Amino acid sequence: MRIILMLIKKEFLQVFRNPLLRSILIVAPMVQFVLFPFTADYEIKLLQIAFIDHDRSTITQEIINSYDASPHFVNHGVLDSRAEADQMMLKDQIDFIVEFPSDFEKNIVNGEHTTIAVTANAINSVKAGIGNNYVQRVMNDFMENYYENSGYDLTGQVQIVSSSIYWYNEQMNYKNLIVPGILVILVTLIGAYITALNIVREKELGTIEQINVTPIRKWQFILGKMIPFWILGIFEFILGLVLMKIVFSISVQGSIPLLIGITAIYLLVMLGLGFFISSVSENQLQAMMIVFFLFIVFVLLSGLFTPIEGMPTWAAKINYFNPLSFYMEVIKSIVLKGGAMKDVQQQVIALSAMAVILNTAALLSYRERVK
Repeated sequence: MRIILMLIKKEFLQVFRNPLLRSILIVAPMVQFVLFPFTADYEIKLLQIAFIDHDRSTITQEIINSYDASPHFVNHGVLDSRAEADQMMLKDQIDFIVEFPSDFEKNIVNGEHTTIAVTANAINSVKAGIGNNYVQRVMNDFMENYYENSGYDLTGQVQIVSSSIYWYNEQMNYKNLIVPGILVILVTLIGAYITALNIVREKELGTIEQINVTPIRKWQFILGKMIPFWILGIFEFILGLVLMKIVFSISVQGSIPLLIGITAIYLLVMLGLGFFISSVSENQLQAMMIVFFLFIVFVLLSGLFTPIEGMPTWAAKINYFNPLSFYMEVIKSIVLKGGAMKDVQQQVIALSAMAVILNTAALLSYRERVK
């Protein structure tokens, strides 16, 4: 234990004496915060929609069927209750709930105004805003065709008003998604990027050969390298949560201890990845290129800027190997939706499995390199 503590102390001193590492810790997340939002793709290709029909009339059924003809919607049909719809939205199975009032057809026949309630999952404010326009467009197109086929004069006829509600992001503030997303990027940088550069630097300075001929065991060396960055990552994550509340007025809706615990697991994934990259790299340039390539892929496929549902099938499948996408789902669920462990258990299992696999690979690759 004393050996590990000495290694941890050495790592903390080395990190804060290294200008490059200090820059990565402070400057890089801020640069990404400024640049990454401009890379967003706002085209929404696929939306999940369901209906609550209190009227059960012919016209409401025709409106529901009209969404089948739109290439933008997957129609889940009429649900039995509002509670079922709420659960489906909580689990991200649907993006929009359209609710018809009980007197919908009667009001149309009598030429009276009527209101349709549209509830949107606004965790991704861009998706919710554009998607709501799609919902309105299909509704308006149907009513125009309905009046034309009925031979009615549109002038002075009934108007359908949609009352939209945006769940989890009532003000449609994009920062509610972007700010937690940048926090995910910060944690990823600390875990993978800095670990990879730090260990490769030991190779370039020749100190790693000196360590390898000492009585220090390989697992002690790895723990001594990983624990400081693990502690640093958790500390900066907690600091990020505080700043998120103070600066952006974004509060964690779910359990903070649960969120920190899952973040600790995610950091193990990133630390293992960084250590593995450092083991197969000969210098810092190689490590930087590998991490940079993986980092860009992870971020662009994570669902932070472009909804995963709108990606091609092959891209969505790549996300099964993307730890950032699993962790992003955890952030969205706990921070914005107030999700519990049962809501993110699949993501936790996936991240735990990745942590075991990557750290085992890192240990084995390090042993092979120092033989």
